[in-house]
Amino acid sequence: MTAQDEALDAIHEAIILFSRNSRVRANNMYDDLPFVAYTMLSYVRTFPLPTASDLAERYGLEKSTVSRQLSQLEEDGLLRRVAHPSRPRTKLLELTDTGRARLARVRQLQRKGLEERLGQWPDEDVETFSRLLHRFVTELD
Repeated sequence: MTAQDEALDAIHEAIILFSRNSRVRANNMYDDLPFVAYTMLSYVRTFPLPTASDLAERYGLEKSTVSRQLSQLEEDGLLRRVAHPSRPRTKLLELTDTGRARLARVRQLQRKGLEERLGQWPDEDVETFSRLLHRFVTELD
């Protein structure tokens, strides 16, 4: 077995462990906000003038699934759908003040958790990990 084979096996095992641990801690990680709801709210916060179709395409979900999720977020007062200025049948998504505050609280909790886990790492290691993890995840798309 080559050094690269060993490294790939170690990466594979780390991904499995990370995935398993993430599922176990999901409710604590997102302040009791379901993971799918969190990702949708994050998307709406990040991308200008998103639509339900944009969300469905981004996450590979059926439009009906996205619609149900968005309806729940609206019901919870975290999101609203507003008319598109030039396409009457299209609704744009935007966070409510409550949605923005909830998302900010979750992000603050996540940052605190990361700071606790990586607090003993040298700054250079944190920056390298950030860069390489971002590269790994974005090249999956």
